[in-house]
Parts: sequence; C-alpha cells; structure tokens
Amino acid sequence: MHRALSNQAPAGWRSRTLHGRGPAPLRVAMPVLPGTSPVDAGKGNADLLRKLHNSLRAPAAHGEAAPTASGPAVLELPPTGSPLAGAGSAGTEQQAQAAASPGANNIVPAPSVIAAAAAAPSAPATPAVADGKAAVDAKVAAKEAAAKSKAEEDAEALLFRTADPWTRVKSVPLAGGRLDLITWKEGGRMLRVWTPSGFSLSDARRDPYPVMYLNDGQNLFDPRLSLSGSCWQAAEGAAELIESGALPPFVIVGIDHAGATRSYDYLPYPPGTGGGFRLDAETWPGGGVDEYLSDVVANVLPYAEKEYGVSPDPAMRGFGGSSFGGICALYMAMRHPGVFGSFLVESPSLWFGDKKMLREELPVFKGPWPARVFLAMGTKEYTGIHPKDPQPEFDASLVRYTRELAALLEDKGVAKGTRLQVSIDKGATHTESAWAQRLPSALQHLGLHWWRPLLARQAQRGALYFTVPRKPRAGEQAVLFFNQARSCVLADRPPGALQVSYGFNVDWSVAPGRAGFSPAPGIAALRAEVAAMEKQQRSSTPAVPSDSSGAPSTSSRSSNGPYGMAGDPTTPFDSAAAASWLCASITVPPEAYELHMAFADKSANLWDNNAGSNFYVRVRLDMTAAQKAHPVDQAVAEGAAWGDVQEIAHRRGASTFFTTPEVLVAGQPAALYVNRRRLQNGLSENPNVRVRLGFSGWSCGGQELHLKPTNLWRAEDLDWWSAHLTVPEDATDLAFVVTDGHGLWDNNYGSNYVSTVKPSPKTAPSGTPQVSPRQVESVESTPHAGGTLDIVTLSKRQGPKDARRANKWTEEKRVRVWMPPGFDAQNPPPGGYPVLWMNDGQNMFEDWLAHQGVSWRVGYTAAEVIASGDVPPFVVVAVDSAGPMRSLNYLPYPPGTGVGGFRGDAERWPGGGLEGYMTRLVEEIMPMVQQRYGVSSDPSRVAFGGGSFAGVAALYAAQHYPHVFGAVLAESPSLWIAEGRFLQDMRQHRGMLPERLFLGCGTREYSATRDHVRDDVDHLLLSYCREAAWILDSQGLRGERLQFQVEEGAGHHEGAWQWRLTGAMRFLLGPWWDV
Repeated sequence: MHRALSNQAPAGWRSRTLHGRGPAPLRVAMPVLPGTSPVDAGKGNADLLRKLHNSLRAPAAHGEAAPTASGPAVLELPPTGSPLAGAGSAGTEQQAQAAASPGANNIVPAPSVIAAAAAAPSAPATPAVADGKAAVDAKVAAKEAAAKSKAEEDAEALLFRTADPWTRVKSVPLAGGRLDLITWKEGGRMLRVWTPSGFSLSDARRDPYPVMYLNDGQNLFDPRLSLSGSCWQAAEGAAELIESGALPPFVIVGIDHAGATRSYDYLPYPPGTGGGFRLDAETWPGGGVDEYLSDVVANVLPYAEKEYGVSPDPAMRGFGGSSFGGICALYMAMRHPGVFGSFLVESPSLWFGDKKMLREELPVFKGPWPARVFLAMGTKEYTGIHPKDPQPEFDASLVRYTRELAALLEDKGVAKGTRLQVSIDKGATHTESAWAQRLPSALQHLGLHWWRPLLARQAQRGALYFTVPRKPRAGEQAVLFFNQARSCVLADRPPGALQVSYGFNVDWSVAPGRAGFSPAPGIAALRAEVAAMEKQQRSSTPAVPSDSSGAPSTSSRSSNGPYGMAGDPTTPFDSAAAASWLCASITVPPEAYELHMAFADKSANLWDNNAGSNFYVRVRLDMTAAQKAHPVDQAVAEGAAWGDVQEIAHRRGASTFFTTPEVLVAGQPAALYVNRRRLQNGLSENPNVRVRLGFSGWSCGGQELHLKPTNLWRAEDLDWWSAHLTVPEDATDLAFVVTDGHGLWDNNYGSNYVSTVKPSPKTAPSGTPQVSPRQVESVESTPHAGGTLDIVTLSKRQGPKDARRANKWTEEKRVRVWMPPGFDAQNPPPGGYPVLWMNDGQNMFEDWLAHQGVSWRVGYTAAEVIASGDVPPFVVVAVDSAGPMRSLNYLPYPPGTGVGGFRGDAERWPGGGLEGYMTRLVEEIMPMVQQRYGVSSDPSRVAFGGGSFAGVAALYAAQHYPHVFGAVLAESPSLWIAEGRFLQDMRQHRGMLPERLFLGCGTREYSATRDHVRDDVDHLLLSYCREAAWILDSQGLRGERLQFQVEEGAGHHEGAWQWRLTGAMRFLLGPWWDV
C-alpha cells in the first residue's frame, strides 16, 4: 500500500500560525439525528416512529448574548433536538418480563431493581431555593419534566409493543459504538445489536465483521433490565478489547429471552429440582429449545448478515449464554453442528433434568465439535445469591459438573488451553457481574483467530499500516497498526525504539503528537496460540509417512481428534510475518478530518515519511448518508447549530461572506459576516460599508444594514465586518449587495450575493421533507456503450415570479445518466453504486451534440475500465450546462480578459453564480439521482469533474465540498480568469481536501484551437496549472493523492480530455474497489 523511500524529517508536521482558511465549510451543520445508524429503519410503523421522534423533541430554544466592549454580539442557538434516552434508560419493553416469576429467569429476585427498571428516569436533584416563587417554579418545572418523561416512556413502550417485527425502533450511542433495538417477537421481545466505533455497513458488506450471538439480550447492556441489578457490560468489554488492539472490531447480537417462559426456550425438557437443591424450579417449563434454536438459525442469523454485514463464516461467529442460556448454547452445538465455531458457556445449569444432558446426551454426540469453547463456573454459584440458605455441597457439585464437562470436551478433541479454556472462579456467584468480569478473557479466547482474515487482506495489499476502525472517527479513539518489516527505512531497527509522529488536518495544525509503538497484543497472542496448537499437534500425532517428494502423505494427515472440529479458520496465517506488526493508540480530536503521520526511530533520528509526502488517513466525519448528500432537513429539525464563529471565519477565509448559522432558517435570527478585504470597486478600505438585502428574490424583507467591525482574526486579506438580522418566516433565499451609500457598489459582478434559506420546522408542514429534490418531467432511455443512457428532463423550479425569471439563466434543465451493464437500481452494491458527476453534460457522451463536434466519450471509457477490472461498476451523471450563461454557473466571478487581454472575447461574459450552482447540485439534484438510481452518497465513492470553466468548478468543489466529493477531476481549468484571482483563493485555503485529485492540461492550451500561435499564452496557461498543482501539494494533497499530467502538444478541447480520461479514471476511481 505504502512504502517509505526517504529518511527526511516529516514534512510540515510542526504547528505554525495560519492566516488563511481552515477546514472547508460544511454547508449544513448537523448533529446526528437521534436514532440514526448505518442500518435503515424497518419499513413498518413509519408514522408511529415519526410520532415518537416528535414526542421526544425538546422545544426550540435560542437567545442572544449582549455585546461586550471586547467584541461584537454573538448569537448562540443551541440545537433544539433532544437525544433519545440512552442505553441506560428504563427498559419499558422489558417490564412485563421483569415482573414475571424471577425463578423462571433463574436469577435471584431483586424487587428494588425491578422497580428501577420500570420507573421513568428521575430528574436531577434541584438545589435548595431560598426564594419562595423560585421554589414553586422549580417544583412546577420538575413536575412538567416528570410528566414529559412519563409521556416519552409511554410512547416508547407503545412503539416496542406494536411495531412490526424486524423494525429498528431505537438506536443509542454506547461504549463508542451504537446499540440498536430491533423488534423480534410479540410482547416487545428484541434483538439488541451493538456495533463498534467506526462501524460502516458498506465496509461490513465488503469485509464482514466477526459476530457474537448471545442469549438473554436484556441482561447484556443495561443493568436496569436485569433482576440482579447488574449486566454483562458487553459493549464496554468489547470496546476495551478493540481499543487496546486485543481483538479486531466485531458485532454483538443480543437475543432477548421470553421472560416468564425463558426456561421453555432454553431447555429440551423441564429442569426438575436438581436432586432437591432447586425445589423452586420444580414447575418451570421446558421443551422449546429446538424451536428456539431453529428460529435463531433460520431468521436471526440471515437478518444480522443482511442488515449489519456480519460474517456467515462459522469461524467468524460465536454463540453463547449463561445459566440456562449456557445450556442452550451447548444444545446449539449439538442440534446445529458447524453453524458456529465458538461457544461461550457461562455457569451452565448442568444440574437440570437430573444431569441427563451431561451424562447421556453429550457423551454420545459424534460432532463436529466447535473449534473453541470458553467454559466457566464460580465456586459460590448458589450460596452467593442465597446467603440465607447456604448450600456449599451444591456449589461444589456445580464445580464438579463443570470439570466433568471439560474432561468430556477434551476427550472429544477440544484441546484444553488452545481450543478449550476453563475458568473456575473462586468466590464468584451466579450473577451478571461475575459473567461481566470474565467476559473480556472469554471473548479474547473465542475471537483471537478473527485477526486472520484481516491480516491476510493487509498482506495481499502489501500494507505498511492500517487503522482500527478502518477510517478513524472524529472525537474517538483509534488504533494504528504498523508493519515494521515493510518499511524500507525502519525494518531492521529495534521495535521498542519506534514511534509515530502525527497531526491532524492541514499542516498538522490540530493536536500534533507522538506515540510509541509496542507489539500488537492481539496479533502476538494469536501467534502464541498458533505455536501452542502446532506443538500440541506434533506431540499428539504419530510420525507421518512421506510420499516420494518428501511431503507428508495426504491420506495420513491427522484430523483434530476423532470427531472433527467445526469453525476452524481456513485463512492461512504467516506467524513469522505477523511478528512485525506493532500498534499505537491515537486519540482523534473532534475537529479532525484527516490524519497525517510519519514513522521514526527516536534513537537514531531515522524517518519513514513516504518520500517526504508523509502518510495520510482520511478521518470519517460523523455524518449520516443523508447528511453526506447535503440535504438540510435534519439541520432544520435539530435547530441552527452555529458553532464557534472564529472557527467558521477561519474556514471561510477565501469567501466574501458567511452567515451564522451557516444554514439560514426562516423566522430565526442570524448574523451576516462580510470580508471587507474581498470587496470590489473601492469598498475594501471604506469604513462606511453597509449591506442592502432582500429575501425571496427581493420580494420581501428589504432593508439596509450598517456593517460594523468585529474582533475576529485580521490579516492582510481578512477583515470581517458584521450585521445582525432576522430572517422572515416565508423567506426562501437571502440576496444582498454591498454599498457605501454614495454610489459605490459591489453586487458580485451583477449576480448579487445569495444564501439559501431553509424553512422553519414551525412553519413547514408536519412530516414533509424540508428540502425537495428536483422533480423529473420525462426520461428518455437509449442503449449506449454496452449500458443504458437516460436523458432526464427536470421540471422547473418553483418560487416567486422574480426568482423564476432568474432561473431561466441559472437552473439546470437536463441530466444525463449512464448506467453500466448489469445495472440494477433496486439492488445496488453495498453503500450504493459509485458515481462520477460531470459538468457540461452535452459534451460527455455523443459527438454530434458536443461543443466542438468531439465528446469526452465518457460512457465508452467508463465501460472500458469497468470491463478491464480497473474500476468497479459505477454510474456517470452529467449535468447539462446553461448554454450561453455557462460561465455564470461555473465561475465564482466574471472571467475578464486574462493577463494582457488575450481573451478579449470573454470580457462581457458573466460569473459569480458558482456557489449557487453547487448548492442546487448538492441539495436538489444529487438527492433526486440518489433516490432514483441508487447511487452512493459516501464521499469516498463520489467523484466530480469537468474541463475549462467546469474545471474551475471542479477545483472549487475540491476546496469547498470535499465532504461531498472524495475524488475530483479538473481538466484544463481556466485559471486565467480574473487575472489569476482564483489561484490567490486557492493559496488562502487551509482546510479539508478530497482524497484524490487528477489535474490535466496540455502544452498548447491556447494555440491548438486557434488559427494563430501564442507561445507566450500557452506557457502562461501551463504555468498556472503547475502553480495550482504546487499549491495543492503544499496543502497536503501529495504523494498518491495527487496526479498532475501534462500532455505534450495537447490543446483545450474535448479530444484531449477524452485521451487523458482513461488514466484519470484509473487513478481516481480505481480505489473504489477498496471502499
């Protein structure tokens, strides 16, 4: 993957003062919607889900801080959305089961815990209030809070009882990951699915996650749902193992028990009394275990594999439980052999049925037996939970039964130490707290071999490093794994002297640090286990005769005991190669969007820094798929999140203005910030600047406001002035110009400055989307390049009369969608089809329609790279330009004539509408195409490109929309516009960039398409492109992320872009195989 060739110090890792832009602006500031997860909610009960969500929403709140002498007033609008109750909330769906016979659950009764589980979460204690009125108000507020909490609880309980099966009714953060609740059986019986930090469904479907299925789902995650008052702490235990590098990421699926009839599901016959020690169990039911196990295998496993991408490989999945749930696990091994490769058997009630299973059924079972078993029992299982009725002889019997079971398993070939781990836990009782204590060691024993496929994938890629999770998530912990043997510089250095130097975002400007490497604990443990297994096999296997070649005879090879093993991994494991893997833990700051690093030997000052380019990992933003598609309905629903104004100003340094909130909301207060240094026509130094603004196409809310200086960071090109305003309730957009009131104007070259306004949730119809995708008027389909080309005509945009008149020159009227052979919109690949978005749709596919009679032939080139296997099947979406007003939509300002006036023909061409075009594309057109064609909204699977003016738009998208487009194609960008001003804007950028960018140009960009030769202009245009490449490189887009191609003799036309397109696609889109 990466090889280091240089021993230089890491480029630019030291922090330094920045005077330009920070991370590119997210056009919408959206916290994760409560209840979202990578898995789509079930189809049923949509109205009920919506009502529940609305019932849990806190009332909107906002306010304005008073201005101070040190700076301007800053409005703070906290999010209005209140998160759903966390994983520790009272489990109303379990109340009926908690109230059932405690004996049926085989757990000591704890009435106080039952009451706690049934009660609504209590309000925080209110401090004593001296003032009588304040005390009354506090009591009223507490009463209202309690009533609201009770209403929320009732709504949740109703949903749990009535939602259709297989509906995800709740999702909450837990232990760095998420816990999803999915309806399974009537009466509120659930599946509880915990996914780890960084979980991605598209990642899971490509590289399936290992998975543990556990009985008694209610007792795994929330202590208030367990009668013992404690839980397994399964999520916390799993997260700790993953974050320490002991295990790779895996999923836990908890399967709820049936409450009062729990023993019926887990046993093949009634338990009996255990020789008189368990008289309380005399009437408990049994007999349903076969039906329960068949249901798990036939329905739960396929659901988890489909919806969460967990592995169907027996070696990668385990099953387990405790008490009767442990007995159920043993029956799963016997009734469905080979389905699971690992079993967790905690405190099994081996006394049940007069020990019939232990003495009669297990000894005659012929296998195959599971490859790994963790078996545990405490020495005070009974006495510890019955202090008033101590039975030490029964405790001793339970331990004796456990040892008997262990001996039986060993006799069947489940070798103790490597395949079988037995824990006799001194003083431990029959409670969830004991099982929680042993869970980490149990999981590590059962899942150690889960490293094998992950390491095999890294070896196949020749990886120097990888991270867990695969894309670190902002604000969370990540583990970096480094393969010392693959470093050209550090391969022979002492492992204890190695470290990683790292920093986040451009110029390593956020949280730079160092971390020392140590041997990866999980991989080291796997090597030790494999060595022990090999030694054990050698000692227990007689000499194997050789064939004529000296290799062991196949017919004489030993199996693992006479009964065979189920769930042994088939992935080869190179123990010697695995010894070179080291790891270090890194904390990812919340504001991070990319990680830069270099590896070093701190004792010898040797650096492995990717030949001076450093190593790079994209950080996953905490955004849902809908947020990545850039709609703003969730932003409106959650409230206007303003964030830190200084940080926004830093990010928007290359812009003329920004607003807080960054997404204006109808009916809400806002602030407008204008960078006076970027104003035109003599206003950049004028102290008397004001804005004249209007809303909805200037049809309402017209006013003139004075701009006042702020205390935001100033620099040579930064001077922010601000004004406060209130957006009208019926506003759809804000338009403004800047003036001094005495004849000087800056109206964005005739296009005005425009910002979108989103409807207020108060005024928007309930249940309707806040942002409407463009509507389709007609679709014409035709075969093209082995696939299908749809020509999609869009309906006209709605709005005030003045806005509709302006739309004549700005709105997009047609989209061309090419679909590859075998395309199926209803069954897209995991995460949706990768998609390449192109500008100038008329010039993309057909020569007869193209501007100069030659098209890009993008459909044929796409078909070629797909057929060759260089790129996975993907969709091309080309948006037609606005014809004569093309420059208006593709340029941030009018082009002018270029340095020296060599483009006099462009003097009157318009510009300034690029941001408006990008907003329409991202908010209106992309969602329509995603819904209609099943294309991806994940930036790592979305590319954007164009040539000439559209190449400028592509570079603009690279700096302003890298959270939408992960790959960018910029062909022959017209960087001569505005006498090189766009290059100045590029230099000021200090923020996020796409994962990859292809920049192409020819050496005769001017002369090849004209009847006269201007070598000086050709040289100038080439120098502009070289400077753009240098700027991008200096901002971190270097090494394998940037490809700059100069074609000798090529001009400025579609033929040249067509010729370079194959290489560009392979570079930009080939990595889609890995995502």
